[in-house]
Amino acid sequence: MVYLQVILMAILQGLTEFLPVSSSGHLVFLNELFTRFGWREIEEPLMLSVLLHCASLLAIICYYWRPLWRMLLGKDPHLFRLLIVGTIPVGIVGILVKVFFEAPFEAVMSSVQITGMMMLLTAILLIFAQKLSMQNPHELQKLGLRRNLKTLTWKRALAIGCIQALAVLPGLSRSGSTITAGLFAGLKRQDAGAFSFLLAVPAVGAASLVEILKLLKDGSAGNVGLLPLGVGFLVCFIVSLFALTLLVRLLRSRSIGLFSFYLIPLGMILLLL
Repeated sequence: MVYLQVILMAILQGLTEFLPVSSSGHLVFLNELFTRFGWREIEEPLMLSVLLHCASLLAIICYYWRPLWRMLLGKDPHLFRLLIVGTIPVGIVGILVKVFFEAPFEAVMSSVQITGMMMLLTAILLIFAQKLSMQNPHELQKLGLRRNLKTLTWKRALAIGCIQALAVLPGLSRSGSTITAGLFAGLKRQDAGAFSFLLAVPAVGAASLVEILKLLKDGSAGNVGLLPLGVGFLVCFIVSLFALTLLVRLLRSRSIGLFSFYLIPLGMILLLL
């Protein structure tokens, strides 16, 4: 694995893990382009994949260290319970895929057509999110649809978690879909974003732990050297922190719908391919 490929994967993971454009969808898109031009497909060894996801996870922990620290000290049990409930659906889906549907799921993950359709669906969700975020706060308050993380119910957290579970499909952005679901649940823009990213901590953390245990069981870490892995981890962490900060600021300015103008043509290209 050359440094250029490791850095490319690190940048791709760092940007698309948090920006609502789907990291898995972009990997499918790049590999399709490489195949069309007769280039070698991007290969992502398991060790590199785990490290890059851990780098993105570290970026979330660094950005949201205050609420995470409060939960660790037991000062915010309500938010802790919401995150546990919201993580249940993706855990169930992950177990079902691993036990019963691993082979069909791998075929789905490499499907260009499914990726294109899911990118278009993500664009539609972002447009809805934009419209919801533009609603008058006073009108939403009167309808009982204006909530924060302290008043969010476990049923609504479970619904957001179900949407996160669907985001395992390539092209369907995890952050975009869960932020939209949070807005539909009545959360304010900043709280919808915070809950979306905090919800990624147990999900990404558990998935990374499973892959690490798999590596230890197989006794193979791949053929990527320690130095390229370290470079990839550092690049991915920096890019992830930048992307996370950017999206939080965009949520404050109600600009999340702008990503739909990027996803619509990209999804159409994939469908045409």
